[in-house]
Amino acid sequence: MVKKVRAEDAVGKLLAHDVVCYGPNLKSVLFKRDHVIALEDVEKLKDTGDYYIFVAGADEGGVHEEDAAIRMANASVGDNVFCSNPTQGKVNLFASAPGLLKVNADVVINANLIDDFIISTKPNNSGVRKGELVGSVKIVPLSVDETRMRAVEEILKRGKPVFEVVPPKIVKIGVIITGTEVYDGRIKDAFEPALNSKLVEYGLKITERVVVSDDEEKIAGEILAFKERDNELILVTSGMAVDAGDLTPTAIKRTGADVVSRGIPIFPGSMTLVAYLGNTPVLGLPACIIPDKVTAFDLLLPRILAKERITREEIANLGHGGLLK
Repeated sequence: MVKKVRAEDAVGKLLAHDVVCYGPNLKSVLFKRDHVIALEDVEKLKDTGDYYIFVAGADEGGVHEEDAAIRMANASVGDNVFCSNPTQGKVNLFASAPGLLKVNADVVINANLIDDFIISTKPNNSGVRKGELVGSVKIVPLSVDETRMRAVEEILKRGKPVFEVVPPKIVKIGVIITGTEVYDGRIKDAFEPALNSKLVEYGLKITERVVVSDDEEKIAGEILAFKERDNELILVTSGMAVDAGDLTPTAIKRTGADVVSRGIPIFPGSMTLVAYLGNTPVLGLPACIIPDKVTAFDLLLPRILAKERITREEIANLGHGGLLK
């Protein structure tokens, strides 16, 4: 399939790979695969250090890097994931819808244990936006033999989907904003815009909102009313610290909700509360949701939107890697 030749001897031949130019703050493709090498290209190739290049035409057999990457990608993708065209021997995988990224990590590991094959992914259970990069696949050499290529394809197909995105299954989201200072109009609420900015990335928005003073009974009553009105996710903001006036955790418990965890091993967002009122998730959200770009809430949200019930053990495991900044 390919043959290594001197740049001078490549004139008139088809380039068998992309030639990339590197420098300070620079990474660009000088020539693409299948470019016909011209005489004036020889000095440009040498400027990039390519005194030798691979050209197409020699019958050495094997699967070219671009074809291999395409086959790896096609054997891996599931729902709501699409593949790019190969670039520099690599195929990128993107989310075609917002939601929860599911990665079959065992399959990824098994494929990466085979010499010359590479799969790189975002972490399993990541929240992803439409069009976001979720993974990349490639081989290390310019080509691999067909037998090894088929072996990797079989691993990927047996574990397919290796990548898929689960769109939100929750639509109706109620927000209860607590705080007498907000209720009395002393300050403007900042939670609602912060939450909407996060929800919109999943194609969602707050569907019901109420402001309540720091009154345990009233907060609990609004939670139960939101549940009665079929809100599928109830977010209760503020009042999550240990100050005398912070009543949100006790108000949530008062509803009879099953509190999975009062506190999350993630910083910022460690004071987040996760509970379920029947099958309806109820989250108590601390004030760090407002200033911090990524918190415990951002890690929990995509799973909750996918209607995955979060366990105490799973929350405990979040401590490994839980320092977000």
